[in-house]
Amino acid sequence: MKLTQIIDFKLGRSIQGFFICKEKHLRYTRNGDLYLDLVLSDSTGIIQSKMWDLVDDFQDRFNGGDPVAVKGKVGEFNEIHQLTVSQINLASSEQYGKYGFSPELLLKSVDEPLNELWNRLSKLSKSIKKPLRELVSAIINVYAEKLRTMPASVNHHHPVRGGFLKHLVTTGEMASDLLRHYPGLNRDLVLAGIILHDIGKVKSINDDLIPSHTDEGKLIGHIVLGRDIVMKTAKKLGNIPQATLIKLEHIILSHQGSPEKGSVTYPQFPEALIVHYIDQLDGRITLMQDAIEKDPNTDWTGYQSIFKSELYKK
Repeated sequence: MKLTQIIDFKLGRSIQGFFICKEKHLRYTRNGDLYLDLVLSDSTGIIQSKMWDLVDDFQDRFNGGDPVAVKGKVGEFNEIHQLTVSQINLASSEQYGKYGFSPELLLKSVDEPLNELWNRLSKLSKSIKKPLRELVSAIINVYAEKLRTMPASVNHHHPVRGGFLKHLVTTGEMASDLLRHYPGLNRDLVLAGIILHDIGKVKSINDDLIPSHTDEGKLIGHIVLGRDIVMKTAKKLGNIPQATLIKLEHIILSHQGSPEKGSVTYPQFPEALIVHYIDQLDGRITLMQDAIEKDPNTDWTGYQSIFKSELYKK
């Protein structure tokens, strides 16, 4: 069974492979015939797909969000590749493992090895002095398995496997570099705030193959969920000075900058402000790089609403 990844799709080529069905819609043609409108992805890309024939035979064999085994032919629509699907089934390790199927192989991941990133995060957390080091270590140890692989967001910055860990390491190392220019700031408070500012996402993002927001995430939000994790753990440890704890709580509640952007309040002291700007910088740089990489144009991207501009690609 020769498998083809999306990056290797060529016009007119028949393919078979394993993908994630990111979207599945049952629609009607102008003639009233049923067809499946699909979006398929793997670790190398994403492609719009259609199934025109045998829809009744295949439509109940899988759902959106499932890994799928697909046969089809690469065509073109509006000068963009589009896959015409002839067969599609739910993929499982039991049925397709002997052909090389593994759900993790379908997911785009950060470039760095996850173990290397985890070691860098551990180094950052160990550089924090007690008692905040004990608080940070207690929390990341509880959620270690999820922190290693979860995305930093569902559809914003770092929405890939290991994206959350990458974001923590990047912002933590940026903070370490910047803090030498501001010797009056509390280094331990800043690093603890960086590592814990988004910790509520362990409860607001689920563990599905295509992650989405949990009910808690939608109803309460990751900021308050994160504050609750930190306060509950601090109460259990019982060794964090109240003045330090209230500052850390404020950093978490204000890290997105303003109530208009989702924070409970505005940053109101320097350590909170630097956490906010470092978080924003890493997120925005990543979003801009992704937009440039994914845009099909040559010199300038199309209009990017988040940046209110086209972006220069040269």
